[in-house]
Amino acid sequence: MRIAKLQAYQFRNLKSLELLAHPRLNIFIGANAQGKTNILESIYALANTSSFRTSNDRNLVNYNCHFFKLRGEYVIEQRAMEVLLVFNREQGKEYRINGKKTSHNHADRLRVVIFTPDDLYLVKGNPGRRRAFLDGILKELSAEYRLQFENYQKILKKRNLLLKNGNFNSNSFAALNEVFIDNAAKIILARINLIHGLEDSAAVAWQEMNRKGSLKIRYALSFPVNSGKINLDVIKESLIIYLQEKKEEEIVRRTTLAGPHLDDINIYLDDRIAKIFASQGQQRSIVVSLKLAEINTVKKITGNYPVFLIDEVLSELDAEKRQSLIDYLERGAFQSFMSAVSLGELVCRDAAIHEVEQGQLL
Repeated sequence: MRIAKLQAYQFRNLKSLELLAHPRLNIFIGANAQGKTNILESIYALANTSSFRTSNDRNLVNYNCHFFKLRGEYVIEQRAMEVLLVFNREQGKEYRINGKKTSHNHADRLRVVIFTPDDLYLVKGNPGRRRAFLDGILKELSAEYRLQFENYQKILKKRNLLLKNGNFNSNSFAALNEVFIDNAAKIILARINLIHGLEDSAAVAWQEMNRKGSLKIRYALSFPVNSGKINLDVIKESLIIYLQEKKEEEIVRRTTLAGPHLDDINIYLDDRIAKIFASQGQQRSIVVSLKLAEINTVKKITGNYPVFLIDEVLSELDAEKRQSLIDYLERGAFQSFMSAVSLGELVCRDAAIHEVEQGQLL
């Protein structure tokens, strides 16, 4: 999957921008607040119909206009595709692929993986960030998982409400608990399977960029599993036993004490927990490796590489790792779009470099 052409009108400070994209690496350089990230955001919006920076579409419209329009031409398996996203303050949003109204779940939609500076907290941040990372990938790739996840959120809310109201001995609680365990086990197993794939790709990416050290990723359950193997039945049985043991504590605390909403990911560098022992630079490289692993996972499941969007990562890496990343992206099988204040002494052999000033490509 590669973008051939991007057009943006009245999108933030991109009043009228047209880009013919390089098939490998596209780099946007310039001072802060000139529109580099806005270009990446426009591509993200074409893929997802929404922004990664705001939940309010009105914030995306240029301040002196009442609408924005984004258009992209891209190729999937030698098939030419066109995507159009239009938002009007009065009429709302319209999304079209090849001229037909559709949703962002269309099978042939533009797919992207994005890195932003906030992703640096994937390693050192709270467990919720790591869970959201897994769930985001799975919801993007599986409609079944998306439905299971939505159901789990609703069931968890009802279970906590029954605990809060003291209805833990009712027939309705017993029936709900059974459904809760079934949904929880399916979500956990899907996450564990994803982790296995991510670990292999992340370890390879880490080695290519760092040339030393070993990277491992493990799923951390919020309850013990007394078995040498993991499958759906083992997860269910272990969760049933643990919740039974925690019944009195759940009654006192009036909340659910185990399940995928409390699980975590443990990331190890040279067999030491990364969030404690890895340096800041190593943590940043780990996150980049995770994102590259996400790209390869999307390829394995869908058959096509997504487009990689990288916002201001170079400033977070040392000189050697910056050059290693550029080299990796230039020889990658996927297309990338990167923003940076400057390239300094970095060598780019197969990339298009665009200077951005006041929403214009110079």
